[in-house]
Amino acid sequence: MPCCRHLGARGRKAAPAVLLATLLAGVAALTPGGLEAQESALVLEARGGVAVPIGSFSSGQRTGEGTSPGASFGIDFALPGGGRWTPYVGFSQHRFPCADAGCAAEGRYVATGFHGGFRLAPFPSAGVIPWLRVGAVTSHLETDGLGGPNAGRTQLGVGAEVGVGVHIGGGSRFALNPAVRAVAMNTRLPGGDLLRMRYLVGDLGLALAF
Repeated sequence: MPCCRHLGARGRKAAPAVLLATLLAGVAALTPGGLEAQESALVLEARGGVAVPIGSFSSGQRTGEGTSPGASFGIDFALPGGGRWTPYVGFSQHRFPCADAGCAAEGRYVATGFHGGFRLAPFPSAGVIPWLRVGAVTSHLETDGLGGPNAGRTQLGVGAEVGVGVHIGGGSRFALNPAVRAVAMNTRLPGGDLLRMRYLVGDLGLALAF
């Protein structure tokens, strides 16, 4: 199917970035002193997990609605600076099966975009650091599987996200960072209909501090 070839190409382009980030994290963990506490100017996170649509994005009857949970991945950059507030920016892609919306059996919506905001860590010096995350998101949604006037790339959607997570590793160079976040964003399909995207993302981050 055309949509599947399109998604396969996107996946091949994104895979090297995730593999590179994971490789760098492994090398840093094996480097002498790599697990010693340090002040970090930059943290790179490779994230992977699942995106779960909720509300009408999952079970609605309007045009384009009716999606299922799918794969999610992303890259985040954070600037800790040693304080409680940490700014972050990143890139993410979520893939939602859309058979209930009228796509082909293996059709997918692909949401690709950027996000940025702040993390708040109330106890930044702990070995296990809980944090809250609030930010803005922007994304385009590829809807080739729908066919007709609603196939193609949506308008740029703008919304917000909130999340919680745990940084496991304290001041070490290599750490794990599992998280859950909720995203709310509106966009318009190529045919002009409004699509309300509401979804949760649960993922695991592999963090490398520089």
